[in-house]
Amino acid sequence: MGILRSIKIMMIAVLFTSSTTQANEALLNHLHHVSQAMSALYMHGLSEGNEKYQKEFEQYKYNALISLKKYFSQGGPDSSDLLKRWQALSGNLNLKYSEDFGWDLSPYPLVRFELRSYHSDIYKLMEKNKDNYTSYDQKLKLAKTQIEAVSARFYDIASTYDGAESLSNADFDKLNSKLVSQEVKGTLDNLTNEAPDSVSQGNLKSIKFKWEFVEESVTDHQNQSAYFLVYATKNNINDAFKGILAKSN
Repeated sequence: MGILRSIKIMMIAVLFTSSTTQANEALLNHLHHVSQAMSALYMHGLSEGNEKYQKEFEQYKYNALISLKKYFSQGGPDSSDLLKRWQALSGNLNLKYSEDFGWDLSPYPLVRFELRSYHSDIYKLMEKNKDNYTSYDQKLKLAKTQIEAVSARFYDIASTYDGAESLSNADFDKLNSKLVSQEVKGTLDNLTNEAPDSVSQGNLKSIKFKWEFVEESVTDHQNQSAYFLVYATKNNINDAFKGILAKSN
């Protein structure tokens, strides 16, 4: 009986660990897609209504909902509240043009602040579980998502009428772009040292070089002019991460 009980306990522990791991990955994916959606949404306005970015936004928004539903199905922390918030918020993410504020969300600034708050909250929630991302692939996905999250904050600030002055202390503390960027670069150095082959090492060094090329523009909230360059660079970085992940699997 003692042996059977021990086996049952071990099986429950394994199942719990597996479920937690899957929930963490679903949350990371949701943060990644929400960040991409924010960047594309605000690029639509910064590009004076280029439909290319609107199409990308719609796809990212859909991906964000799918990953959040997966997180909810796995019983992730705060998943019920997040699902309600995202479903209510995502339907209002429509840019409109006005002579006073240019391209922006309506009503201004309520919807923008709600989106920013949601993004900050899911980043903070992800960060609580950050130490659980221990495998090589998990670290790759974490760094990839952090770059997208910091880029999304850049587009949020670059596209707003008030610029960096509109960023609250609470949102700043939950997602401090400069601190996250430093962390990403440290992670990239560690991943390069752990890389299984010279090709992956070269690709990771290239990712770091590309990120450092735009880092100041992204993390300095006073410099808001390089949005086309940042968008292209972050997408190139994302594609490079995908290539490394595909090779490692």
